[in-house]
Order: sequence, then structure tokens, then C-alpha cells
Amino acid sequence: MNEKSLDWNNFAKELSPTIPENKINKEWLNAVDSIKRKIIVLDDDPTGIQTVHSIPVYTSWDFSTLRQIMKDKYKITYILTNSRALTALETQRLHKQLARDLKQIALEEGKKFLLISRSDSTLRGHYPLETKTIYDELKKEEEIDGEIIIPFFLEGGRFTFNDIHYIKEGAVLVPIGQTEFALDSVFVYVASNLKEWIEEKTAGQYPADQVISISLKMLRAKDIKGVLHKLLEVKNFNKVIVNALEYTDIKVFLIALSESINKGKNFLFRTAASFVQVIGGITPKPLLTKETLYPKGKPSIPGLIIIGSYVQKTTQQMKKLGELSNLIWIEWDVSQAKTQKYLKVEVDRVMSEVKKGFNFGNDVCIYTSREYYRNNSQNENSDKNLIFSSRVSEGLVKVVQALKIKPGFLVAKGGITSSDIGVKGLNVRRAMVMGQIQPGIPVWKLGSESRFPGLPYIIFPGNVGTDDTLKKVVEILRE
Repeated sequence: MNEKSLDWNNFAKELSPTIPENKINKEWLNAVDSIKRKIIVLDDDPTGIQTVHSIPVYTSWDFSTLRQIMKDKYKITYILTNSRALTALETQRLHKQLARDLKQIALEEGKKFLLISRSDSTLRGHYPLETKTIYDELKKEEEIDGEIIIPFFLEGGRFTFNDIHYIKEGAVLVPIGQTEFALDSVFVYVASNLKEWIEEKTAGQYPADQVISISLKMLRAKDIKGVLHKLLEVKNFNKVIVNALEYTDIKVFLIALSESINKGKNFLFRTAASFVQVIGGITPKPLLTKETLYPKGKPSIPGLIIIGSYVQKTTQQMKKLGELSNLIWIEWDVSQAKTQKYLKVEVDRVMSEVKKGFNFGNDVCIYTSREYYRNNSQNENSDKNLIFSSRVSEGLVKVVQALKIKPGFLVAKGGITSSDIGVKGLNVRRAMVMGQIQPGIPVWKLGSESRFPGLPYIIFPGNVGTDDTLKKVVEILRE
């Protein structure tokens, strides 16, 4: 746990070369096509669609919805569980029931499916609880040999090398256990080495020295047979970690993975967003522009930005956003969420300020107060912090519910914030992923059942982008 930060430029010079895209893509896409299973991604917050496009995401499910998912034309479908905002008990119940229902529908429809538990590239989330719960339910029908863990997320600068997971900050690779994300008030951890992280999170049930590693050296050498041999040896739900710095590294792994699946191996997956693009055979599309977001022209109505995330990166992005003119700032005093009475007063105040801003023709930015989280989040247990965050989000939802007009654009920053606003504030049940407006920042096109059909809804993760990315997004929407 004494890993050192690395200078990116020096580090990159010492790496073996990547395999060129044109020498791997055909083989990769053939491997994708050979996996004859429906791929279902259970997303613990709505930011996990940040590498894909032209696929559906569901925010609620019943037997009819799950049957539709199993039968439709899409190779990949997302189901938003929003479980990162739930308590451990709530997420366990959710995943047990959802795994049971998926298994039943698949049996009735004669379909096979593969489950990806998509979670945070900075290792926050209910791990190992979620995949362990799914495993316990699915193994009643068929053996699941192992769990494959891939937190690599190129667009967010999350890389795994020599089994250590890093976040790129400027020109420096910082071990993830030394960042603010490891100090999360709900999902705290210490280790940066993924083998040690697994041992830490599983309380020793899966010791570091028993975790299987797929090295970057094997992938850059295109050692398909070597990787396949390791995968075929996995049993008893043992863990496999995959090192990666580029998409081609994951594509090489996918070729070996597909062969192992076709030889009868079964795996669960705990990954960040980049792996979903690779296993789905999704080729990137250009970043969205104002023209692609509003093919019939953007209405001349003010837009709304709601910032719930309180990580340092978000705070830095807010400062740059402040350089824009004609933007009304409204601070949401989160301390008022301690009681329902005070929460209502704060909701009414913020709603009044939003209305004034819109009446003057200005875009409006609502942001949660920073100081309260810094001073109080470490003093409560994880469930209390989740419940408090959910109450703050409840207030933000009420503001969206009170909107009388369809805004020109809507940006929500932070996982819990964007999920609750989408599901509870906008009544979204099914949306299509349009693509990304900036790397790692996805956009939903809202369905006909929502409050504002057709509205592009920008889901901005709290931990993604450079200091000026939020400003860039708003500038694109204003063009």
C-alpha cells in the first residue's frame, strides 16, 4: 500500500506498444458476435452509459419490461438500479429480486444472458455485496466460475497497471487509494492494488495472492492462448483483474473471453463503463453537438443546471462555470434537509429563485452547499450519509417537478442527483442513449412517457472531466 505516483510522460515512454486498431478490430468484432447472449448491464448510477450510444436504458422494471428486454433487438440493455444511493440492505434486496426475475424470464423465453454490474471507476459502490448477491441467486441454476473486475475507464483517466489502479490528474498517475475517492464517506477503502483491494473489501475471503491477474504484458503481446488458459482455470467464483491502458488492451482480452465463454465458462462482471463498449461491439461516434442534440433547432428558453456532487473536481468545475455571463446562481443549503419542515422551506425558496431567473431569461444553476459536506460527512455512518444525501436529492427533485415549462436544456451533475431527477423529477421509464457531449458525459433522449419528451438530458458524473469541462458543456448548449 506504499505505491508511488507516476509521471505520465515518463511512464508512457517505457510501455510496450499498443496493438494498432486496424490489426485487432476485425477479430474483436468477430469475438463479440460469437457471444450469443443478451448482455444486461445493472448500473448503480446513471453515469455508466458514458461510453455507449444508440441503446436503451430502463429506470424501472417489471416482468413485462424484463420480457421486452430479453426479446428486443438490442445486444446490450441498461437497467438503472441507482443502488449506489441505497443502503446495503436495500441494495441486497434489490439485486436478489432482480437476479431472480431475470433468471425466471430468461428460462421462460429460452434465452441466455450475461450480467455486468457496472460501477464506479474510482472503486466506490456496494462491493462485493452486489455481485455476491447476484451470484448466490444465479448459481442455483448454473455454475458461475468467477468474477471479472475491470475498473479501466479511458475517458475518465482511470488506468490499471501492474495490478495498481490509478487516476490521471494532469500529467501524474495517482494511486486510487491516495485520492479523495478512497475517503468517500460511504464507500471508504485503503488499497490501490486491486488484488489487495479485493482482499480488503471481501474481509479476507479472497486473499490477494489467490486473485488472478491478466497482465498488460500478455495483452500487448496478444497472448490469446495464455489469457484463455487463465480464464479456463477460474473456479469457485474466484476473482480476475484485467490491467488496461487503452481500449485495444480490453479488445484483446475480449477475444480470449469469448473463447472461454464458448467453451462453457460463466462469469459475472464488475466493471467501469469502458468494458461495456468493448463487449457490446460499440464503435465510438463523434461527440454530440447542438445540431445533433436539437435537430429541429434549440428553443430560446433558459436552461437549468443542477449540481449535487460535492467532490473536489466538481467544485473546481463550478469555479470555471462562474466565468460565464447571464447565469443565475442559487445555493441549496443542504443543512436544511435535516428535517422535512426545513426542507420544504428551502424547496419553496429555491423554486421562487428559479422562477425569477427564468422570467429574466437567464440560465439557472442550483448547487448544493459545499461546506456542510466537508465538515459533517465523516462524522456519520455510511447509511446515515446515504439517507441524508437522498433527502437533499428529494428537495432538488421537487424543484424539477415544479417546473411549469420545458427548459431549453437540463444538466444534472452527480450520480444520485442525476438519477433522482431523471426518474422522480422527469418521470423517465425508458430513455435512449444519444451519446456523449464531452468524453465520459452521456446524454439521454427522454421518452414519450416523461414530463418533457425528447429533451436531451445531460448526465454529468461528479468525478469526470477537467476544470473547464462543465463550462464547455454549457457553452455547447448555449451556442
